[in-house]
Amino acid sequence: MLFAASQPHHTARNAGIVFGADGGSMNYSQMAFARSMGIGYDRLDIEMNNSFHSYVENLTSNNISVLGIIDYRTMNVSFSSKNGALECVSNCNWTLSEWNSTVSNVIRAYPMIHVWEIWNEPQFPEFQDGFNNGSVHNYYLMLKSAYTRIKAYDPKDTVLCLGGDNIYEGGGTPWMYGYYWAEQLWGYGAGKYCSAISLHAYTGFEYLPSQVPYGSSRSVGSIFNQSLSMYENLTGKPIWITEVGMPSNNLTGIAPGLASSYAKQSEFLNQSFDLFASKPYVAGIFWFNINGYIDKPYNLSMGLFTRNFTPKPALYAFRSQEDRN
Repeated sequence: MLFAASQPHHTARNAGIVFGADGGSMNYSQMAFARSMGIGYDRLDIEMNNSFHSYVENLTSNNISVLGIIDYRTMNVSFSSKNGALECVSNCNWTLSEWNSTVSNVIRAYPMIHVWEIWNEPQFPEFQDGFNNGSVHNYYLMLKSAYTRIKAYDPKDTVLCLGGDNIYEGGGTPWMYGYYWAEQLWGYGAGKYCSAISLHAYTGFEYLPSQVPYGSSRSVGSIFNQSLSMYENLTGKPIWITEVGMPSNNLTGIAPGLASSYAKQSEFLNQSFDLFASKPYVAGIFWFNINGYIDKPYNLSMGLFTRNFTPKPALYAFRSQEDRN
């Protein structure tokens, strides 16, 4: 069955925003179906192998744009799960020289991609390996070399830096660690080597922007607003929200009293997209994700579709947001 559509919201908004979603490990027929349902921009970790290259070629030749993330998957790093966290198990000691060679190879292999994100969440230990070892200066050197190579190949390409700083992670204030990380990066001169910044926006998987978190005196929306203003004032760059999302199922092991639902997921999408689209400096908003789960121990259904690709109400909310733009 197809679930009922969410009613559209009506707020003043920025025109020309790119709307997309994180595609994950779908096959082409699944992504083509998602495209037929209104999702035309796919955010992907770039891999350097023939099957992935064919997948991207199929997408872009059929009017599906790709936001490419150059990160651990591009560097052919392998992880395993240990005590609930990811741990690097192979190709863990790559160098800046290897990074430079990989970036050069990637942009030659994927001339059909024109928006690049430099790493995913480099601030988090679970996504750190090789030269990207948690050092802000090392990330700056990676960003500088990647930007220089990308722009030399195609000056019109967009390069996103920060890798998705989180603008909220529970409590009553922005998650300041990410902002301090960005301040350090900007102090090295990162502003010369990125076209825009990428941010992530989650609410602990439980609160709507209109809700006041437990222990706080302010709504999540007001905290989002503060965070966005801080990053815009710091960088002066357009902002891409490359991940924002809420699951549609109960929150196993997190907060059983704050369970989500199809309706709540849809309302979260509408409220968050309305807030971001009202900012003149927001250039892109990407939902996390199209049909995926965050697996054990949480089992969070984050997608706009169910696992068998039945559309959820959040998909219709997404389409309504697109149509209004």
